[in-house]
Amino acid sequence: MTDIEYRCLTGEDAAEVLRDEYVRLYLANYAEPPYLSGPLSSRERFLERTGRQVKNDSFVLVSARDGSELVGFSFGLAFGVDRWWAGEAAPAPAELAGSPRFAVIELDVREDYRRRGIGRQLLETLLAQQDAPYATLLADPDAPAHAMYQRWGWRLVGAVRAAPDARASDALVLDLSKK
Repeated sequence: MTDIEYRCLTGEDAAEVLRDEYVRLYLANYAEPPYLSGPLSSRERFLERTGRQVKNDSFVLVSARDGSELVGFSFGLAFGVDRWWAGEAAPAPAELAGSPRFAVIELDVREDYRRRGIGRQLLETLLAQQDAPYATLLADPDAPAHAMYQRWGWRLVGAVRAAPDARASDALVLDLSKK
């Protein structure tokens, strides 16, 4: 394995996340259990949802490449003090009241590159760019990533069903001031 190169992109450059190589990696990850290519993880929904998100001034993309091959990516955007997860969601924890937070939307690593620290480096690089005191993300309780996030210090704070056809997810929070 060659050295993995990490790149952080913002603004118009971050729109590269809409390119086919990112979509293919996303679709491969969401074809695995427990997702099994549900409606929320279709190509069309990814492009529509991410196409909106990338227009947000706070959108940040971090990619991991082994040579020219995309092997992972993570992205997210700022949530203001009054914003929490959409859909059917438990309210934000009281400790977050009045605090901005950064929402990690995706963390995807190619299956043959997992368990090498790439996901952790992607997430750390993404969060290192943030001034918010807290980060939040959604994780499927049945996905292996859920336990990984908790090992990394993320705390369960509630449940969310982001869309009527989405699986229920757990909302997790990380206190960035402790990093």
